[in-house]
Amino acid sequence: MKFVPAPNKDAPESVVIFRINAREEALLLAMLRLYPVLENSHHRISQDPKAAASAEQRLLEESMGQQRAAHRRKVDALFQTPQRFFKEVLGERHLVLTGAQLEWLLQVLNDIRVGSWVRLGSPDLEKPASLQLTRAGARSLQAMQICGEFQLALLEAVK
Repeated sequence: MKFVPAPNKDAPESVVIFRINAREEALLLAMLRLYPVLENSHHRISQDPKAAASAEQRLLEESMGQQRAAHRRKVDALFQTPQRFFKEVLGERHLVLTGAQLEWLLQVLNDIRVGSWVRLGSPDLEKPASLQLTRAGARSLQAMQICGEFQLALLEAVK
């Protein structure tokens, strides 16, 4: 997936455009089917175990649940009307996103990436270690890598 700089940045509704091939589109859609990965309870207001039962923690979890539901609706809309996002232009396939759509897509991909890392046991991936991968672990590692690549491509648009 490659960012295509827009020639007219003063358009009424600015959009970002990415050239995407069929394989990348299929991979992106496969990753989005995984959403959500993280549980609401994963997010902590404090490291203090006493805070886990606090009203603030419950409020955080409720807020995360509402955000997750909103993201899920947007992901579902993408699957129901993919032609709103994926367009054929001069023989090339493009992913066309508004700024708000770019933001939620980055958030969803990050949830999948971080959630996959948590499912792996939150390993330090900078240190060489003998990671005993199961089939599920290999899928989590793969999802983490693929989502990271998509995030990097999307972030090209905001440079």
